[in-house]
Amino acid sequence: MLIIINLVLIIIFLINFILYWIITLKIKGSNTKFWNFYKKIYLILWSIPLISLPIINSSFFSQFNGQESYFKEYWIWFLVLGIIFIGVGIKLGMMYINKREYIENGNIKLNIKGVYEIMRHPIYTDWALTFLGLSFIFDSFISLLCAPFLLLLLELQAVLEERFIFIPKYGAKRMASYKKKTPYKLFPTPYNGLLVIIAIFVVYIGILNFFIYN
Repeated sequence: MLIIINLVLIIIFLINFILYWIITLKIKGSNTKFWNFYKKIYLILWSIPLISLPIINSSFFSQFNGQESYFKEYWIWFLVLGIIFIGVGIKLGMMYINKREYIENGNIKLNIKGVYEIMRHPIYTDWALTFLGLSFIFDSFISLLCAPFLLLLLELQAVLEERFIFIPKYGAKRMASYKKKTPYKLFPTPYNGLLVIIAIFVVYIGILNFFIYN
């Protein structure tokens, strides 16, 4: 049963990803009513799997889902790390509440101030940090397995968004200048390196616990 629920959540996320680009590229201009409706729910459809996967696969509910603890006695350290990730994600959410664009002299301008000076897509960084933070807090092995694929998908989302939305809307020259000034889509240096170190440590803990308890 749990496998089916996980598959449904993953499918919801992937379908919403594909649907977003179909609507953006094919329907948005011709059916603004449908686009406005979808714009209100697509973030919810993305959020449900991101929040649900770590929780339902938590080792805390092992009597229901059969999931054993991944971190075991090291979990307390990852609990702290998870709380930090969630805290940073909340802070980012407060920072990118300022819209991506603004109107100046009747023209739509790309917002490159504030958090957008550090990273080009803070909303996807927020989602990644939230998912990783929940995975650590709830000690969810399945979520940790899904994390690399989520990061790749968010990276792809950022690339497609710049190619098919930002460049046509704000101009190739403006985007090239912005990308040169702010080269990081999701995780700026040195945080991208720190994330790699954490990933290596997570794998190391898993291997260590496997040999100790098996």
